[in-house]
Amino acid sequence: MNTLRYFRRSVSLVVLLVSIAPLSIWCQSVQDQLNSAFKAKILLLRNFYSGDDLGYDQNGRLLGVVTLGPWTLANVEITRVAVTTQGIEIIGNRMGTWYRDGKPDFVKVGKLKIRVTKPILDGDNETTLRPIFSQIFIEAGEDLRPGVQDYWRSYLDGNDSKSRSAAWKATLEKEYPPIKKSDAPPGQVTAPRALSSPDPRYTREAANHHIEGVSRLGIVVDGTGKADNIAVLEPLGMGLDEQAVLAIKQWRFQPAMKNGQPVRVQINVEINFRCCP
Repeated sequence: MNTLRYFRRSVSLVVLLVSIAPLSIWCQSVQDQLNSAFKAKILLLRNFYSGDDLGYDQNGRLLGVVTLGPWTLANVEITRVAVTTQGIEIIGNRMGTWYRDGKPDFVKVGKLKIRVTKPILDGDNETTLRPIFSQIFIEAGEDLRPGVQDYWRSYLDGNDSKSRSAAWKATLEKEYPPIKKSDAPPGQVTAPRALSSPDPRYTREAANHHIEGVSRLGIVVDGTGKADNIAVLEPLGMGLDEQAVLAIKQWRFQPAMKNGQPVRVQINVEINFRCCP
């Protein structure tokens, strides 16, 4: 009797091992395919989520509450893709974009883990799982303008400072048509003068890497001395341009004057970021 029980247990153990082995091999195959497709690539997180641990469902929808961050702090360098029967883990480095002499460069600013809850099935492969990655990351060549703040759109509309300035001015003319010279009253316009100009804050990522430089923006100073219609024309990156915009929104000016009356004017502003003596 004891011998029979022992024999039955042994058979059960053998059957269990046989049922697990093929699934493990399949997961390894899928993992190898995904690493071949994505490992070592730098991809931009869709919606520019902040944080170091993000969860998604099997359709690429974010799980939980996560804050949005600057898009210049939302790149991910994928170092490894791990696959289990329960889902996918994307492990990588969060990368900041730093513009030096107008050219973007990447700076490692932290670690990032992305967890996707999706049972891996026998028919899954890199092709069937790629749509999930497309929901998490922005595709190469995809238009960023629908997802960024308005002040970034002129930058994305041009290829250099001149074309970006032209794009910004064209946007302003749609909102405020230029006055014809024949209708313009005589007189010179006096430039606006800053009365209060609080300094922008540093982002933690930029401060940790001692990032310094200039963010150049176009702004409109209205008749009350407030700044609006702000546009990033030459970015510094690392989340600092967003801080520059927040600071300028708090600035107050003596407005430009023409014939004794305040008038709206367009001006360019340079915000110098200096974190280290």
